Amino acid sequence: MARTLILSDIHLGFPDVPCGRPARSAQSLAPLFDSADHLIFNGDIADIHHDHHRDNALRMLEETMKVASRSGVMITRVNGNHDFDPAQVDFVDLFAGAILVTHGHGFGESMVPWTPAHAQIARALHVARERHPNSIDEFLRAAGEAATLQWRDAATYREPTALLSIGRNPRRILRVIAWWRKFPHEAMAFADRFRPDARMIVCGHSHRGGSWMIASASTGIQRRVLNTGGFTFPSSPRAVMIDDSPSDIDIELRAIVHGRGRYTLGERRDASCWRIQRPTSDAR
Repeated sequence: MARTLILSDIHLGFPDVPCGRPARSAQSLAPLFDSADHLIFNGDIADIHHDHHRDNALRMLEETMKVASRSGVMITRVNGNHDFDPAQVDFVDLFAGAILVTHGHGFGESMVPWTPAHAQIARALHVARERHPNSIDEFLRAAGEAATLQWRDAATYREPTALLSIGRNPRRILRVIAWWRKFPHEAMAFADRFRPDARMIVCGHSHRGGSWMIASASTGIQRRVLNTGGFTFPSSPRAVMIDDSPSDIDIELRAIVHGRGRYTLGERRDASCWRIQRPTSDAR
């Protein structure tokens, strides 16, 4: 039985203090890599676009890829808004499109609603959506290019850490909470537009981990949205583990725990496990 592990928002190279999260390194993440046959980094693995963190992020990314490769796992890197790279993919269709894996920065109109660059990015996303109404490839590539606007905005680099930024401007937390509530519904609308046959969406980006069963506002179709949270403020990380058998696909949303300098998968909980039948077009 093949196993696919999906992680997101590791943010290698980003400072750990004062966010209060354990340090992240190739060595501390290595136990996660040993638990799967296929490893999908679903965006924002490293802060390679941030001028202040780029060199360290690139070094840590290289180390992490080497460690993961030594474990023998197949690796897929999906672009996020912090690490957009035209050489990488922007989404993955698993099991004949039954599961869509994408970072989530292309959902809705609010990629980063709390930052000074928000309005400029929102305009760029709107233009991209109008130009590419039916092509997920072209739209997400345009969304990745729009994401780089955040890193060209001088005000972004004058921002303090996320924790201090919200403390100095409490209205930002209201924006974030409103965005969190909308995000699973925006994931659903994205699937309605670009992947109507998908039965499950795996994303990150919002740093709010969890599971939601959402009904499409336009079709009434229900899909499950799984979010893997993040390794930095204000969330805690989760992983999606997929066990691939000949007839069924078993999906788990697992907590990631930290102890003795290592990240490992938390215990399996039946309430966070789902099974979907393998599509006939993907039959073995």
